[in-house]
Amino acid sequence: MSEVGKKIQQNISRRAPIVTVMGHVDHGKTSILDCIRKTNVQSHEYGGITQHIGAYQVEYKSQKITFIDTPGHAAFTQMRARGGKASDIVILVVAADDGVMPQTKEAISHAKSAGSVIIVAINKSDLPQANPQKVKQGLAQENVLVEDWGGDVIAVEVSAKTGKGIDSLLDSILAISEMLNLNSDPAGELEAPIIEAKLDRKKGVVVTCIVRSGTIQVGQEITASGYEAKVRSLTNENGQTLKLANLGTPVEILGFNKVPDVGDLIVRKGSELAILSKDESRVEIVGKDAKKTVAVVIKADTQGTLEAVKASLANLVTSSVGLSYALKFLHTATGDITESDVMLAQSVKGIVVGFNVRIPEPIAEMARENKIVAKTYKTIYELIDEAEELLEGTALEEEMKIKGRAQILKLFKLPSGDVIAGAKVLAGALKEGSRVSIYDKDPAELKETDIPLYTGSIKKLKKGKDEVKVVGKDNECGLLLKPAFEGIKDGLWVEVR
Repeated sequence: MSEVGKKIQQNISRRAPIVTVMGHVDHGKTSILDCIRKTNVQSHEYGGITQHIGAYQVEYKSQKITFIDTPGHAAFTQMRARGGKASDIVILVVAADDGVMPQTKEAISHAKSAGSVIIVAINKSDLPQANPQKVKQGLAQENVLVEDWGGDVIAVEVSAKTGKGIDSLLDSILAISEMLNLNSDPAGELEAPIIEAKLDRKKGVVVTCIVRSGTIQVGQEITASGYEAKVRSLTNENGQTLKLANLGTPVEILGFNKVPDVGDLIVRKGSELAILSKDESRVEIVGKDAKKTVAVVIKADTQGTLEAVKASLANLVTSSVGLSYALKFLHTATGDITESDVMLAQSVKGIVVGFNVRIPEPIAEMARENKIVAKTYKTIYELIDEAEELLEGTALEEEMKIKGRAQILKLFKLPSGDVIAGAKVLAGALKEGSRVSIYDKDPAELKETDIPLYTGSIKKLKKGKDEVKVVGKDNECGLLLKPAFEGIKDGLWVEVR
C-alpha cells in the first residue's frame, strides 16, 4: 500500500451507529430505551408522552451505539422524518398485542425514504394476547418482509417490561453496523445533523446534534440555518462537559444566538456545505383562497415541537371541509410568551398559541385587557382538541364586525306561507345572501353575554315590487329569511355579520 493510502487509512475511524427508534404511540419506544439505558426518561415526560427528540449513547460489548428517541404521536410526523434522515438504522417498534398502526406505516415510509436499515422490535411479547405473527403479516402488507417470512429484515421479539430480547436487539444493531461499515474521517468535513434546538431561559440557545463526520471542538466557528456561532461549551447527555465531540457522539452545543432549524446540518464556518440564510421576512399563509384569515403567533419550548404544532394547525385548515378561514403564521419561535408576542397578535387581531411554555401573569393580564386570546398547552392532544374551535371562533369574531343594521317595522304574510319582513336600514347595507342575526334590542347596546334570537341569511331582498341585490342606509325594504324565523315580529333588530 502506498504511503498516501496508509495515511488515508489511518485517518479513517469507525463511528458509532446512529439508531432512531420509531413506531406508533404507546407501543413502547421510550420504554425500550429505558430498558437499554437503565434510566427512566418516560417518568419525566408530561402524561408519559415523549414530547421532543432526545439523543443518547450507550456502550454494549465495548462498542458505542447512539440512539435517537422520536415521539410517536401523528402530529410529530416531521420530527420523525428528521430523525430518520439522521440515522443509519431504524428500530421499528410494534406492539405484539396491537399490530401495525397508522404511525407504524408513517415510520416505515420515513425509514425507507431516508435509506435507513430497518430492524423490527416486536414489543410487549410477554403479554398473553401477544400475536407476533399478526405483526409480521401486517408488516408484509407494507412491504416489510421479516426473515422468517422470506425477507431480509431482522425481527426480534422483546419485552421492555421484563428485558426479554433486549440483548438480541442490541446484537442485531452491532451486526447491521458491521455490515454497513460505518467509517468516517474525524479530520474530515464537519457534518452534524441537528436533532433538537431550543431557547432555554437560563442557558440561551441550546442545540443538540450528532457528529456524523469530522469533530466539534470548543472555540470552533460553525454555522447552521444561516446562523453563525462560536462553540462556547459542549455537553453530553449525562451533563458532562467535553472539549471535543467525536464521531457518532450526541452533544449539546451552546454558542448560537438564534435557534437553528431541526434537521439542518451544523458545518464549519466557511464550508461549501453552509446553508444560505433564511428569509425571515416571509409570512406563511395556509388556505390562501379563503375570505377570512386568522393570524397566529406560535411559541413552543423547542424547535421540533414548534414545527409539530405549526403542522397540526395547518392540517386543520387543509383537511377540514367547510372552514371559511385561512391561517397566517405571523410569528413562530421558541421560548415563553412575551409582551411583544401579544402586541404583534393585537396589531392584526390574531391569537397566541403556546406549547409547553409559560405565559407570565403580567403578560396574560395584558392579553385579557386587550381581548387577545393567548393559551398554552402541555400535550399535543389538548392543543388539537381545542385548536379548531379556537381558530373558528376567532374567524367568526372577525365576521361580527357590523356591516349592516336594520329594524323590522311590519310583517307581510304571502300566500305561499312565507313571511316578508318590512324593515328600515339604519346603518351600512343589507345584501342578498348576507349572514344576519336578529336581536330583541339595539345591537349597539349588546353585552358580551347576549346571544341572538336567530341566525341565518337573507334569501331575497325587495324594494317596492322589485327584487334587488342591495339596499343601503335610510331605505326601506322587504327581506325573506333563510331558514324561516317563526318568532319574527316588528320591533326586532337585524344585524349583518
